[in-house]
Amino acid sequence: MGKILLEGIEVMVRIGLLEEELYAPQDLLLSVEIEHDFSKVAKTDEVEDGIDYRNIVDHTRDFSQSYDGKTLEKYASLLAEDLKGKFGAQRVRLSVDKPRYVKKLGLRQIRVEVEC
Repeated sequence: MGKILLEGIEVMVRIGLLEEELYAPQDLLLSVEIEHDFSKVAKTDEVEDGIDYRNIVDHTRDFSQSYDGKTLEKYASLLAEDLKGKFGAQRVRLSVDKPRYVKKLGLRQIRVEVEC
């Protein structure tokens, strides 16, 4: 068993509750941790026997581009489940940072974390 950790995936997502959020996609920063059995790729050294990181990033961006919703919680939950199924992961942990409203709300960070 092993883990793949990809931090700082930049995506554009149509998400939010405010009127201004409903019309224009906004930047989100994602970190994805995928637990997966590395035994086969560790023996063969062939990327086809493991998970190509580029595919995770591309799939995450495609999912995000087509998403249209209100809450980070739902977005994160759906994406984590999608990644788990798509890549045959044992477990997926996902964190989503929403930098747009940090200064407006006087915060250092807005983050949602999910695990499945």
